[in-house]
Amino acid sequence: MSRVVLFSGGGDYVDPWHPFVETSAVLADILRDEGFSVDSVLTVDELAERSSGADLLVVNAGGGPQAHPRDADLRAAVDGHTGGLLALHVASTLLPEHDLWEERLGGRWVRGHSMHPERGSMRLVRAAEAAAGDLPALIDTVDEAYSWLRVADETRVLYRQDHAGEAHPVVWVRESDGVRSAYSALGHDVEAYDSPLVRALVAQLARWASTRIAH
Repeated sequence: MSRVVLFSGGGDYVDPWHPFVETSAVLADILRDEGFSVDSVLTVDELAERSSGADLLVVNAGGGPQAHPRDADLRAAVDGHTGGLLALHVASTLLPEHDLWEERLGGRWVRGHSMHPERGSMRLVRAAEAAAGDLPALIDTVDEAYSWLRVADETRVLYRQDHAGEAHPVVWVRESDGVRSAYSALGHDVEAYDSPLVRALVAQLARWASTRIAH
């Protein structure tokens, strides 16, 4: 059984906008339904202690408007994790002063540039460059439509959403140095996971990111 460490906001990392404990409980259920063993942690110290040897690190926490006093410790914990990575929603704001996070994730939220319109109905459209596989062409949900995220050239975008006449990356994956990383900007609140297609997408990203690349 593959082991997941789920780092959730609500302990060391918390903000007034996101119900991290509730959304992390939903994520844990999705992962367990996929056959993962899930170890949920709320603090950076717990993360550093338990992430060793984990097949997948799932991050459901955010950085808030400023750098966090424990960012150096979080960076060290992430750097020490050698398995796959799945980051969700506001996790793209983490570690604003550490390039490692953007390099590992394949993109990030850029303060003063990235934004989202008011939470509401949104449609994800499968990117033309994404291998179709089991990915549906469209996903309809209720969430925050993250816009103007910065994405590296080597990152493979799976879904985009339209805002202000532009198509914005929302879900992407990347491989670097034999390690897989995936990001979904979805997941503001529990309702964001009501769609069976969104839950299936999270499960698929977790399976992909947790799979070791053969050398």
